[in-house]
Order: sequence, then structure tokens, then C-alpha cells
Amino acid sequence: MILPAIADRMYAGHSLIIADPQGELKSHVLNFARVTGHLVVIHDPTSATGPRFNLAEGIATVSDARAIADVLVPTAHGDNKFWSDSAAALLAACLIRFSNLGEIYNALNDLKALAQTLASIKDDAALLANSFNASVGSDGKVASNVIATLATALTGWASTEVRANTEVSDFDADLIIRQPTVVVLTCPGRMRAVYASYLGATLRKLMLDLDTLGEQNGGPLPAPVGVILDEFPTLGKLDSLVADVNLVRKRRISILIGAQTKGQFELIYGREGTQALFTGLATQIVYGGCDVETAEFYSKASGTATADANQDDPQSHLRQRPLLTVDEVITPQRGNCTIFARYVAAGFATQVIFTARLTRLYERRDWNKRLNESKQMEPLLLQRGLKLEPCLSQTSLPKEDFTSEEAAAQIMERQLPNIHVESVSQMSHRFLEKA
Repeated sequence: MILPAIADRMYAGHSLIIADPQGELKSHVLNFARVTGHLVVIHDPTSATGPRFNLAEGIATVSDARAIADVLVPTAHGDNKFWSDSAAALLAACLIRFSNLGEIYNALNDLKALAQTLASIKDDAALLANSFNASVGSDGKVASNVIATLATALTGWASTEVRANTEVSDFDADLIIRQPTVVVLTCPGRMRAVYASYLGATLRKLMLDLDTLGEQNGGPLPAPVGVILDEFPTLGKLDSLVADVNLVRKRRISILIGAQTKGQFELIYGREGTQALFTGLATQIVYGGCDVETAEFYSKASGTATADANQDDPQSHLRQRPLLTVDEVITPQRGNCTIFARYVAAGFATQVIFTARLTRLYERRDWNKRLNESKQMEPLLLQRGLKLEPCLSQTSLPKEDFTSEEAAAQIMERQLPNIHVESVSQMSHRFLEKA
């Protein structure tokens, strides 16, 4: 489901933000970019050469800072909730005061110096850190525990490479709407437990910036943007995204979420948060073979049907039953999945439910042809130290299939004049060869 959605959205000229915490999608995205000419930005916080991104850049308000901090600091329950909430408030203050997460992590070494820095200017950051500063001025026990909680959440920034990769930004939300761009947020699978929440925070920052750009544009974004989240529950607690899932449509932002079970959502967002998220998703695809709890939810969501228990008897024996039983959700009568969609017309609205067999990407003749013809092409990758000028117009995608040589010439002609090199040594050899 995810790969065909990415391929078709790219061929339509849309920009995408893809969260790929397992690193399984980026190779496919590069293959698609050979066809469509998209600029591909692969941001891996552990990479020594990839594009960088600074989460703290441009954060000046309490709401933005807290939205990022709440993703980076996992919310604890019970007695530990006080410490996680206090650590999130302190991180929000630091995001306003410091330039990047590396500086914040280094500042945690000295409580008194950190308190002085936060209190040096009477602004929102100082007010957010009031309780922390008060504790530092007394016995310091509360402040020490808060620092320990925050340092645990930011363990990944003990790495020199990660601090360098999050020091400045080589791309931003403005680039995503200036020209067809695919931003892939990824990390090695063995490091997912440490950096998955950072990928979620980066996604949240880009969506906040896109929302601001939409407001400046009078509502919708100048170009549609798709957000595709693979293994969504691993990205940390994105409460703001759950709350905003019903509001992003007017910005021309669509969201595609992939997960294994409904229980994964409830573990992070609780039953009410999961219900709010599922309600906001207009189309839901449930694959057969799901767990019983997920099947029970969709069986109940399907509604009820009235059936005659004995059609041979002249007297009616009507009874109600779920439109789809649990067994019918787990084992679809036809195909391999059940699709729940909403149909709304001027004078009529209903929920449409049908079974289907989704076509896999390798079964698509159109994409097989495009990929075969573009094998000799190189995708356009954003390198560290490169900046792109604003494009005068959106990249015009091919209306019909073309040879790989023609495609390469068109893409390089469209893209290379817009590249300004700040660091020639870090520029890919393929750009030099094509130039």
C-alpha cells in the first residue's frame, strides 16, 4: 500500500515527507525519483555526510517549543509523570534559548550555568524554566532529577556526529513547496529506539512550518504535500498530529499512516486518543490476518445488518448481526483486505465498505516500464552544504513515457541551474559529470 502511494504521488508532482524509521523505503524512493525528477532529501541523524536539520531553528514561541519537546521527552505515567512533564517544560525553554540540541545537551552538565542562561533574559524561556531555576536556587534536588530525566531523553546527542547533523539546517519546509521534493526521515534499524522520537519531532517541526506557510498563503499551500508514516507508533507520541489530523486537509496536506495493530496506538495514545485519530482518517484499509482486538473494532465500526434467520419459512425471522463479523474481518470473503471509506455528496452521505485485493507495486506494468527505462539515470540528491534557489515554476512532469537519455537530459536541465555550491568537496561526482 505504501510503495504504490509514494510512487503515484511522486508521478503526480506532489512533494512528500516520509518517515522511514526502519530504512526500508529510501531505496525505492530513489528509484522513483529517477523517473519523476524529484529532489530527494535523506535525513539520517547518524549520517556523517547527509543533509542536516536543526530542530531548534526558528522556534520562538511556547506552543512550538512545547510541541517539539513533548515528542522528544516520552510521557511517563503515575508518579513519574511529574518528572517527564518538568523535563519537557525545561526542554521547551532550552529550545527557545539555545541554537540547537547539541548546545542544549552540553548545557546540562552545569545546573547553575544553565539556570543563569535561562534567566538572563526575561522572556518566555525564563518563565518556562521558573520551577527549575527555583530548585537550583534552593537544594537543587528537584532540578537534578529533572536534568536526569531530560538527559536520558537526549542520550543520542552524546554522539559527536549527531550533534553535527543537528547543528544547522540544509533544508526546510519552504523547499518542500518550492519544487517537487521528497524528504525521507530515517535511521539505521539498530538505532531506532534512540532516534525514532527525533524523527517524529522533525516531522512535527516540518508540519508546523507548513501550517505557517499555509496561513501566509491564505489557507491552502501552493502545492499539495503528502505525509507518509511507516510504522507510525515507533515515532513517539505525536499528540499534536493526532489532534490536527482533521485540520490538515484545508492546507492541502494528506496523511497516510501504516501500523501493525490497533493496540500499538492505544499503548501510546490511550483509547480516547486512538479513537480521535481513527475518526479523523477518512479511508482505512484493514488487511486480513489481523489480531482479534483490531478485528473486533472494525466489526463494530461496520455497523449492523438485518438478516432473515430462515428464508424458507413464510413467517419472518428477522435478526440483527454485525455487517462484518470478526471472522469476516480476519478472513475477507474476497481479496486480502477490507476498505472503509466515506462517501459524501450534496444530498447524501454514507460509509462505504468493500473487500479488495490491492495491486502490489511489482505487478504494475506502468511502473515496471518507467523503472526499466530510467535505470541509467541518477536521482537528484540534496547534499550537505548545498542550497537551492527558488524555482520560478513547479517541475513539469512527463505526460508520456520517454527514453532514459531524454529523461536524464530534462531533469539535469531543470535542476542543475538552480544549484549553488557552498562546499565543492562535498558535492557528488555525478553532478560534476553531468555538468
